[in-house]
Amino acid sequence: MDCGACCRCFPIFASESDAEREPKIKDEGIRIDDYLRKGLIAFRLYPLPFLDTCAFLNEDKLCRIYETRPEVCRKFEPGSDQCIEARRRLGIE
Repeated sequence: MDCGACCRCFPIFASESDAEREPKIKDEGIRIDDYLRKGLIAFRLYPLPFLDTCAFLNEDKLCRIYETRPEVCRKFEPGSDQCIEARRRLGIE
């Protein structure tokens, strides 16, 4: 499914190791202050000011950094309950 609903619906965070694998995360994400961090979370990719989607979602609803995407995105499964919920929230059948 190339709908990008998950990239427009749920908060997306990345770790330092995600940013090492994909340096654009440091450039386009927002670094979370140390005192606010919980666990490995280091960057916020969605929501961001003035963006309606993850910073890496193209207009064609495909990920610009798919091969090096954050771990949370790698674990998200198309067709899962979360996927269906994201699609429902955005009115995608």
